Amino acid sequence: MEISFYLVSSLILLGLLSGIVSAIAGIGGGVFFVSIMALLFFIPINKAVDTSTFIILFSSLAGFITYLRQKRTSFKLSLFFSVFSIIGSILATILFSVIKIDNFILKVLFAVTLLIAGCNMIYKAIKAKNRTAEQEVNHIEFSLDNDEHKISFKKSIPLFILAGFTANLLGIGGGIINTPSLNIVLSFPIHNSTAISTSIIFFTAIYNTIIKSLMGQIDYVIGILIAVGSIFGSIIGAKISKKMPKVFLQFFVAVVLIALALRMFFS
Repeated sequence: MEISFYLVSSLILLGLLSGIVSAIAGIGGGVFFVSIMALLFFIPINKAVDTSTFIILFSSLAGFITYLRQKRTSFKLSLFFSVFSIIGSILATILFSVIKIDNFILKVLFAVTLLIAGCNMIYKAIKAKNRTAEQEVNHIEFSLDNDEHKISFKKSIPLFILAGFTANLLGIGGGIINTPSLNIVLSFPIHNSTAISTSIIFFTAIYNTIIKSLMGQIDYVIGILIAVGSIFGSIIGAKISKKMPKVFLQFFVAVVLIALALRMFFS
């Protein structure tokens, strides 16, 4: 692909917008990164997935640092959940080193994931709309020593393993599974759920990026350009999300995700 000023500026701008929306809405940026590369720049889906994993490493790091400063995430708790997410990614690495997935099947799986993410976003938006202002909590200190949550932790472990497996397969980070697991299964406030989800994505992305760099097809030039925009977008989005009501944005993102899924099906 020929590098031009138009290409460079377009990728940085799209990365910026994806980072902002992803951080505010609480979903992994991979659903946008892969879609941008596959649908707009016609990069093969398997290469787009691997490159997306590389981008997510940087965008999630920016979000992770921002959320730590805002005290919306816990390093210890995030690392604990990340262990199971990484286990899921390791299982995917082992499985797909033996079984090769055709690009068409991978594209269909990604489109289905987009549909699920869109429907989940609508569900969260409706739930948020019905929640009273008093129920929304912005800052909660979490600890593994909190006995109230330990039983729920066990229920959520398979979900975090699934998130890591999906992140490795589709290059989406795993936020569409992490956030509902934290918010619905563990009953963490949504603002903390999105922050801890981003933290889990970062630790998981470290492993996935190493594996993809050794066994995958990362386009480093495209990846770096989108990552530059997404880093600033994640920082901006994380700051905006602290005070911004998410309902209308979630509906908007849901429509975008479903539209991208349909476009992926028929492309």
